[in-house]
Amino acid sequence: MEVEGSSKQMIATQQEMVENRVPLPYRDQCAHLLIPLNKCRQAELYLPWKCEEQRHAYEKCEYELVMERMLKMQKIREEEANKIKQSQSHGSPIPLIPKTANA
Repeated sequence: MEVEGSSKQMIATQQEMVENRVPLPYRDQCAHLLIPLNKCRQAELYLPWKCEEQRHAYEKCEYELVMERMLKMQKIREEEANKIKQSQSHGSPIPLIPKTANA
């Protein structure tokens, strides 16, 4: 399953996430790494020096997702800034009242 707007694919299925009790906020493209990490944590009694490899892989995946979202947002802001510059160069004033979706 592919998530719209992301380069990473969902590897863990919804059924796998439900069976492994992955909380809703953590059901993203990195959930396939969180499932074995949580199993390791439970088996090792949550000792912080255990399961380091799984934790590092999961955190790296999450970091890459955040960086990808930040780059996309930066591109969107740059495009909007370019649109504003183009509209100002054409002599149209900045609207005082923003247009709504239904207008």
